[in-house]
Amino acid sequence: MSNITELFSEGVAWMSAGRLEEALGRFLEMENNPQVSPLCHYFIARISNMIGEPEDAYDLYYKAFEAMPDIASKIFAPENPNFSYVYPGKREEKKNKVCTLCGKEGIPRWCYSMIDGTPLNENFNPVRMWVYCEVCHHMFAEEFPEKLFIHNTAPRAANPLYFSYYSKILAGIRTNGYATGMTLFEIGLGASECLLAAREIGYDVFGIDVIEQHVKDAKNKYGLPAETTDFIEFESDKKWDIIIMGDVLEHVSDPKLALEKANSMLTDEGALWISTPSFESAFSLVAGHDDAMRMQQFHLNYFSRESLYMLLDQCGLTPVDYQISAHYNGSMEVVAIKSSRF
Repeated sequence: MSNITELFSEGVAWMSAGRLEEALGRFLEMENNPQVSPLCHYFIARISNMIGEPEDAYDLYYKAFEAMPDIASKIFAPENPNFSYVYPGKREEKKNKVCTLCGKEGIPRWCYSMIDGTPLNENFNPVRMWVYCEVCHHMFAEEFPEKLFIHNTAPRAANPLYFSYYSKILAGIRTNGYATGMTLFEIGLGASECLLAAREIGYDVFGIDVIEQHVKDAKNKYGLPAETTDFIEFESDKKWDIIIMGDVLEHVSDPKLALEKANSMLTDEGALWISTPSFESAFSLVAGHDDAMRMQQFHLNYFSRESLYMLLDQCGLTPVDYQISAHYNGSMEVVAIKSSRF
């Protein structure tokens, strides 16, 4: 092992141990060495984000990718899902510097390399900037593809462990009187666990999803009524007693429009159930920069309890229950009803 490699590896070890100042000093000393320069840029970017300099991190990440497109193979072990990623050049993405809730300009808060997270979809750029709105206490993605769900999804088997999970959620909605009717509409089917559980309990169910494979599985495997469509484009005169939006709002470019529409499709005595990640959850605050939700490429919004409650109020909905999710770490689960019921 060459001396330069040993010095660089020591810097990585310091960074992993939380000795950021020492690691940063080491990488800065070596960033002009052609043998490790792109790698130094990459790790300086990580540290820059951690010490509150996300805009520097953004520039340095791209500097690293442009100098070494196959940098993933130099950072990760072969078993890492992004080991074979090669940067193809920066793609044109939709840019958004104003809050998706209030339209006020936000402040860059975090910047992450997406290859540090789940397998990176080929249609996404490898760097994500999260922008914070001081007015709404909300976080949103600065750049993202015009069409978010342009990926193929392999069939996924329903997880039987989730049947009792959804049964308890629906029982809570009934026993607390939030909604007693027996019609249920789910936005975002996933592997159909919620609809399967609801149908067993006795609900008249229907669901939609933008991912065609999810709908095919729901219909062909389980005989569930479902349709492939975007919720904003979905049209129906029917109203439902319960609307389920599990892990949906974080994917929506206009969450206010989505909640207004959900409200219009609820019966007067109906209830809306929402699950979405919270950047102020107990889990997220403990996980910090290791929180996987910050590196989720398909997420556009990252709510706080405050920003979600504010948005519900703007859309004529009142939260009546808050739970910490037993499904996803760092997610909140909220039941809301029409404000006109009070």
